[in-house]
Amino acid sequence: MVFAAREMTVNYQQLMAQLSDLGEAKGAAADDAIKNLKETHATSAGLKAFCTWMCLNIIDQCRQSLGGHGYSAYTGLSQAYSDFAVHCTWEGDNTILTLQCGRYLVATALEARKGQPLPANLAYLQGAVSKSGAVDTKPCVGTSATAVSALDTLKAAWSSVAANAIVSAVRDFEAGLAKGLSKDNAYEFSSASRLHAARMHTYTYLLHRFAAQVEQSPATLRPVLTLLAQLFGAHSAVQHSGEFLQSGFYTGAQVETLKTFVNDACAQVRKDAVPLTDAFGYTDYVVNSPLGRYDGDVYEKYFELVTSLNPQKPIPYFDSLIRPLLERTNESELGPELEFDQE
Repeated sequence: MVFAAREMTVNYQQLMAQLSDLGEAKGAAADDAIKNLKETHATSAGLKAFCTWMCLNIIDQCRQSLGGHGYSAYTGLSQAYSDFAVHCTWEGDNTILTLQCGRYLVATALEARKGQPLPANLAYLQGAVSKSGAVDTKPCVGTSATAVSALDTLKAAWSSVAANAIVSAVRDFEAGLAKGLSKDNAYEFSSASRLHAARMHTYTYLLHRFAAQVEQSPATLRPVLTLLAQLFGAHSAVQHSGEFLQSGFYTGAQVETLKTFVNDACAQVRKDAVPLTDAFGYTDYVVNSPLGRYDGDVYEKYFELVTSLNPQKPIPYFDSLIRPLLERTNESELGPELEFDQE
């Protein structure tokens, strides 16, 4: 997500410079600027929705992984979940933004059929925009974990899945037109498939951006970052294994091999989990949880936080009511005799 955010920031700055230099110009220059504007909006819309949904889910996974401590108000995760949930709605509702991204994908695929060039982040559609609607899927031929989980293989796998999802959305859109619907209503008719296509495309975009940054990273960091990128691509693929089986890229046996790789990769990444997390540079103030302290002094600080927020004060009714109950003995005074009616 960080790598994708950096690239989107650069794209936005370039777009603003292009629009600023455009002035009152028309023709090819204006058409190119509008094309870049559409691409930037669609990509950022898909990323905003996808990343906020994913982050909210990760916060909840972290909370559940900590057992009862995760639900304690003192650890900050419950508050973090409540605070972050609004990001899925403000600055553009996620469902609406995802549908806008899906609409752009359908429109771009249709334009590509007419010979229009594809933007760089949709180059994987090159073999999936034929008039017949068929997707040119080249299945994975390897069987070993190394072959199935290679970064280039995962990029091709996700490209195949995204292409299939987009072509499916195009078919639904055209089916709506065939029913006599207007263009806007045909887009509405294909909403479900557009939503799905946008999600698959965003997975693909993130993995490709991750891989591109890994190639540019220092040689000392490249092995661990490569493994992390592979783990993201493979774990996400296992979660959506049905999509890969449907596209024909992976077989059932290859998906099982991918699951084995994910388990092994988790064990390898675990030893680097702390430095990878610390690399984000979040301070204890920002994390706002004793369980995520930089120095690892978790339980002592947890206890200090609880005791500081619950100072001990004398209980006014302890001596008069509670102490006698605690210090009572089994010997008790006889109570008053009760009178019973005699028949």
